[in-house]
Amino acid sequence: MKRCLLSIFALALFAYAGMAQETNTKNTSHEPPALGIHWAKGVRPAKPGGGGSPNMTFHGGTILTSTTVQAIFWGTSWPTNAGDKITGMDSWYAGFGGSNYAKTSDEYTGTNGQVSASVSYGGHFVDSSAASGGNNTSTILAEVCKVIPKPVSNGYYAVYTDLPRHGNYCAYHSYGSCGSTPVQFAFFWKLDGDAGCDPQSSVAGESQGLAAIANVSGHELSEARTDPRNGGWYDASGEENGDKCAWTFNVPFVTFSNGTTWKIQGEWSNNAFNNGTGYPNSSGQDGCLDGK
Repeated sequence: MKRCLLSIFALALFAYAGMAQETNTKNTSHEPPALGIHWAKGVRPAKPGGGGSPNMTFHGGTILTSTTVQAIFWGTSWPTNAGDKITGMDSWYAGFGGSNYAKTSDEYTGTNGQVSASVSYGGHFVDSSAASGGNNTSTILAEVCKVIPKPVSNGYYAVYTDLPRHGNYCAYHSYGSCGSTPVQFAFFWKLDGDAGCDPQSSVAGESQGLAAIANVSGHELSEARTDPRNGGWYDASGEENGDKCAWTFNVPFVTFSNGTTWKIQGEWSNNAFNNGTGYPNSSGQDGCLDGK
């Protein structure tokens, strides 16, 4: 089953979930696909394919051998009501590169080399205009192209809105181009008080809303590094490394390279599954790594 059909299937599920259509004059006839959809707890839509080995396979594309990250906080409330989320995610991204958690994805290769834990953070931008929801991926891509002054081809641009979740998912990642520059991006709802996207972290000193977006950020960034442009690594059902270990936590927290601690789901490792060194995902397959 071709991945494009999975993308169409996922977008159809967005509509089924009752997501309101946005007023958008942008031509969406070439809508970027939503990849690695982080479904809320208890939501696991049936997907075509499956059976056989649970391992991911390579689909002939590139990966991110290194990643340059910038975050966008989009919405009218961010300048005055950010709480600890902006400063917290700055710390999260600053510590992700070089961490054992980042290294859980390092086994995967593409036509351009191998994934590495080289992830650099270029800081954040605040756009205080009214945010739009994520049902149109082209809207999120347009926000990235508007806000980021000099996007780069290995760039991953995380867009955090101040909109409460509307639909059955917490986040997703995708790709497109700003002019002639290819980019990777991700979309996140505001998850404060959202039981469906709450990892129930016990890490001291962080709000529930921060803990929630931190967890889903681990899911999406790991997937964007291993399957940035719809030709990397995913299994027979179309699931990427974050999808395969969603909502499974083997340890109370992981420690990043800057000493910060976070409760984050594991990431799938073919090597761990083949060697019996991983912990089980929700299907009982021992292929998840916690990055502790």
